[in-house]
Amino acid sequence: MRMKNLVLISMILMLLILSFSGCVGEQTSQPKSDDTVSEPIEADAIVYIDSYEFHPYSTTIAPGDTVLWINNDSVAFIIKGNIVGGDSFQSPTLRKGDTFAYTFEKPGSYKYEIVTHPWTKGGFIVVE
Repeated sequence: MRMKNLVLISMILMLLILSFSGCVGEQTSQPKSDDTVSEPIEADAIVYIDSYEFHPYSTTIAPGDTVLWINNDSVAFIIKGNIVGGDSFQSPTLRKGDTFAYTFEKPGSYKYEIVTHPWTKGGFIVVE
């Protein structure tokens, strides 16, 4: 009698496990009410951050063009850039998967770097 109960309980548990196993992969994440849905950013150039480096290292754009930085590293970064005697920009903290966009209005050569990791190689944007 005891063995029959044990087999019956085992079968019921197996059926429950099998019936719920298909549901796990189908769950979707719904935005919370306080989450904001951001619009896609149209960029004229994209710079990826991988292995503490910018890819591409240098790019040339026109005045009014937007550059989008995408952090693909597992480390958080802050990007800061400037033009000699002129404009400067700085991103918020970019964690993995975060993006930052900046529109360059004035011509010139901009140098940018990772503020939180100053030993890393910076990048250049030339606005012609």
